[in-house]
Amino acid sequence: MADVIALVKIYPSEDVSDMDSLVRRIEESLPNIYRVVMKETVEIAYGYRALVLYIRFPENTEGGTEELETRIAGVDGVSSVEIEAVTRAL
Repeated sequence: MADVIALVKIYPSEDVSDMDSLVRRIEESLPNIYRVVMKETVEIAYGYRALVLYIRFPENTEGGTEELETRIAGVDGVSSVEIEAVTRAL
């Protein structure tokens, strides 16, 4: 069974200034099958930044990325979530 990595762009609420704290809350909200393997922030405009997480999980996960998106969207401080790409992990 192979794993995949999803590139997930997370737009925080405007009141979020501590991205590390947001990452910790997201990691705590995810079941053990999901693992954050890399994180970065990207500048959107005028000081507003988005969080980009690379999340590894089993390829045969039921529902694909739907549960992942739903769980992240439910975290306090998350405004919206986009799956930018999904690729098979080597």
